[in-house]
Parts: sequence; structure tokens; C-alpha cells
Amino acid sequence: MARHNEFGKWGEDIAVNYMLEHGFEILARNWRNERKEIDIIAQRDGKLYFVEVKSRHGEKWNAESAITAKKRALMWRAMMAWKLQHPSLMPVCYSAIAVVQHSPFESPEIRWHENLWDL
Repeated sequence: MARHNEFGKWGEDIAVNYMLEHGFEILARNWRNERKEIDIIAQRDGKLYFVEVKSRHGEKWNAESAITAKKRALMWRAMMAWKLQHPSLMPVCYSAIAVVQHSPFESPEIRWHENLWDL
């Protein structure tokens, strides 16, 4: 596995732990359907959360800016595929978590964005 992929998995592990600590139930990780992927699918308080995780070393630019319009469209299509396989009337939230490791001597910064469209 490439170092980039290892760092991404580390960031996703941090994000999952953050979500568990904040009362989320994790339904799936790295869920795929054809070319579409959702990093984390979770639920809490009667809502489904489709979460994109962005991990960065330091931060020369905003990690969340990597969630492009194309990525958002793929997330929407993946959500539709998930809902076809797992019918639910729960409202859906498209969310993001940025995990930024500023220094190897500090805990990572975690930024939760419940509504991806507000970024």
C-alpha cells in the first residue's frame, strides 16, 4: 500500500473514532458501487450521513477545498445507489471531516462539517 493510502486510512480511522465519540453508528466504510465511493456512512438521531474524509499533512490550503463539484456529484450518485440497496426514509446529510496533522508532535486537528454544501 502506498504511503498516501496509508495516511488516508489513518485519517479515516481518526474520523470514525471522532464520529463514534459523538454518538454516530457507523454503517459502512469505503462503500463502493462501480466508480463511486463513500468514505463513511453513518446514522445518528434519525438521519443518514454520507461522509467524505480529507486528510492532510500540515495545511498549505484548506483540506475541504479538495471536495470538488465532481466529487460531490459522485457522492450524490453513490448515495442514490446505497438507498436503492438499503431503502430508508431517513433524511440524508452530506458531510465532511478534515483531519489535519500539523506536526508529528501534536494531535491532529479534526474539523466536522455536517453539511458539505456549506463549504
